[in-house]
Order: sequence, then structure tokens, then C-alpha cells
Amino acid sequence: MKHTKFYICPNCGNVISAMADAGVSCCGKRLEDIQPKKAEEGEKLSVEKIEQDYFISSAHEMTKEHYITFVALLTGDGMMIRKQYPEWDLQVRIPAFGHGKLLWYCSKHGLFYQNV
Repeated sequence: MKHTKFYICPNCGNVISAMADAGVSCCGKRLEDIQPKKAEEGEKLSVEKIEQDYFISSAHEMTKEHYITFVALLTGDGMMIRKQYPEWDLQVRIPAFGHGKLLWYCSKHGLFYQNV
């Protein structure tokens, strides 16, 4: 699961995931998988463990033109994805069902990850 591939449509924002290479199309166009970039220190999301959850937050801009579209936690055997919306603060809880990769997609800068 940690090697899941993400395909994101630039037209409608559809998020498609696959565990292996796949021929994916959306809005009449073939999509290529997006390679996640390791987040630098200033780009990382804030992660706190609260009860049995990871509380994830960020001061990242959340306007209609520039926002984080989703946050996902990938572990060795599972994935939890949470959709985000523009003009909402980025504050999400994801069950802490293991350690793995925390991924998020910025509508302007692409796919990022950090280990949790």
C-alpha cells in the first residue's frame, strides 16, 4: 500500500488510486501517475496524536485557486483518504491504525509526503 499510485485529473479534480501501474483516463484524457515529493521542513503538515487518531493540520492557503485537495495515510496494509475543500481550514483526524506515509495534494504544487 505504501507504493500506491495516484492519478489526479487536472480538469475535474478526480482522485484515482491504484496499487500497480494502470491505464487511467478521466474527462477524455489519459492520466499519468503523480510521483510524490518528500516534503521539506517548512512544507510538512502538523501531526499530533490525540486519543486513537492523528490530528493533522496546516496553515496552508485554502483558497479556491490554491488548496490541499486531499490528505491520505498509507500503511503497509491499508489506506485512509480524507477529501478537503477550499475555504475550509485544514484540520482532519485520521485513525492512527499504524505508521506509514502521510500524503497530500496541493492544487498548485503537486503531491507531497512525510513519514508518520
